[in-house]
Amino acid sequence: MQVRSYSTEFNPPLSGLDYSAERPFANWASRHLETLIGGWLQLDPPNLELATLALAELTLRGDDLNARMKFAAARLEPIPWLETALKAVRERLLPERTERKGKGTVYVILRSGYVKENGWYGAYVGSTSKPLEKRFAEHRKGGKRGARGLAAYGIEPLYSLFLPLNPFPSTTGTLREWETRLHECLAAVIPKVTGDVAF
Repeated sequence: MQVRSYSTEFNPPLSGLDYSAERPFANWASRHLETLIGGWLQLDPPNLELATLALAELTLRGDDLNARMKFAAARLEPIPWLETALKAVRERLLPERTERKGKGTVYVILRSGYVKENGWYGAYVGSTSKPLEKRFAEHRKGGKRGARGLAAYGIEPLYSLFLPLNPFPSTTGTLREWETRLHECLAAVIPKVTGDVAF
């Protein structure tokens, strides 16, 4: 897969989609999903998360051939570990989140730049008390406020892995604790996970 650099723009979450659902596209028609996959893959940056989740739904139905052809035409790969990572977050972290107040956010960013043996993609886990859009732009623009590698290889936020967990109090200790917990949860199922952890 060719490594590409994408726009620093921010794809917002899909309005009305339940990112915590086991099958968020279960009630969507197959033909509609195929069309959407083609559109999502043409965005800059591409919405690989939604395209991968939709492909997973079509695969369960045995109706995924056209969708896979759209990935091939766009010269992009679906995120191979996304379903496993979603399951890990749902089973290990979501049951422990009861109170959801505050302006702090733990987040996950999809990044490229890895070899095929690692599934092409990795994830960066971070936390912030800033608006997510601003923090994402800082990462993608690089410099001292951006995490290493995200300026060149950052793609998009992976909402399904963090939206159901948020928000958090903006206190440094709480954010760091949950950033570390999310990092450790994902590191067990994703070949490459970067970001700070508190030990």
